[in-house]
Amino acid sequence: MKRITFFIWLFVLTNSLKSQTMVNSLLDNYRFKKLTDGVTLNTLKLSDIQGTPYLMEEYNQGKVVTSDGTTYENILLRYNAFSDDLEFKKGADCYNFDPKSIVKRAEFGGVIFSCMTYGSEDKTKIGFFEILTEGKTTLLVRYTIKYLEKEKVQPFVDPQPARFDKPKKEYYLSFGGLPAKLITTKKSLLELFGSQKDEMDTFISMNKLSIREEGELKKIVAHFNSL
Repeated sequence: MKRITFFIWLFVLTNSLKSQTMVNSLLDNYRFKKLTDGVTLNTLKLSDIQGTPYLMEEYNQGKVVTSDGTTYENILLRYNAFSDDLEFKKGADCYNFDPKSIVKRAEFGGVIFSCMTYGSEDKTKIGFFEILTEGKTTLLVRYTIKYLEKEKVQPFVDPQPARFDKPKKEYYLSFGGLPAKLITTKKSLLELFGSQKDEMDTFISMNKLSIREEGELKKIVAHFNSL
C-alpha cells in the first residue's frame, strides 16, 4: 500500500513540476501583460460590477500552441470577452498574451480558440474566435461583452447597477489564410461560397436551414466542406 501511495505521489509531483516548467517557459519566451486583480472601470472595482466579462468565470486547464509552433500544456486559461484577451494564471498572478497573435490555438474547457484576422482585405483587425467547424472553410464565432454604466437615479425608478451585458455572438467564415468574413444574411453567406453558391442555396432551402441557428449553420458549413 505504501508503495502504491508513493507512486501516486510521484506521479502527481512529476506532472505538477512539468506543468510549472511549461508555464515558466511560456513566461520566459514571450511578452505578457500582468493583470492586477480588481481592475477598475470608472473607479469601480471588478467585484462591484454585476455579471462577468468572462466567457467562463473559472480558469480551465488547457494547452496553447504559439505562432512559432511550440505547444504548452497544463496551463490554466480563460477568455475575457470584454477586453478580447486570453488570460492564463501562474500561482496567484494572472497574465494575458501580448500581442494576441502569439496564440495560434488554445484548447480549454471544451472549446478551441484562435487569434485570427478578420474584416475586409483593405481594413483588417485581429481578435480571438472560437472555432466551431474546421475544413476547407472554418466556421468561427466571435464573442463580445459590453460594459454598461450605472444608470442615473430617476424618480420612481430603480436604477440599474453597473454591469456586464450577456455575451453577444457573431459568426464568421474563414477560407485558408484570408481574413474571416462576417455572416450577416443568407445572401452574404452564399456569396462567400463562390461558384458553389447555387448548390448551397438549394441545400439550405431543401433542408429549411436557418443561419440564425448555430447548429444549423454548422450543418451548412459541414456540407460545403464535404463538396
